Amino acid sequence: MFAALAGLVVLGVLAWFTIDPAAVIHVHGFSNRYMGFEGREVPVRWLPIVFFGLFGLRIVSSHLRARFEASKGAERLM
Repeated sequence: MFAALAGLVVLGVLAWFTIDPAAVIHVHGFSNRYMGFEGREVPVRWLPIVFFGLFGLRIVSSHLRARFEASKGAERLM
């Protein structure tokens, strides 16, 4: 788990320093029932950070689930 998280941190740092801070995606008038964007500019620099953060959350949650199932299995043996 720690090696995978360290790899994601390295990739996040590399992505942060290689993407131009001025790079943006212009979103034209998107709206639905829950949220809306009116000509908003989304910084591209944050997209890989969010992406890697979600992968990190998945890694940690799967590790915690494996620990929980292992402890649950140990209780059944006793």
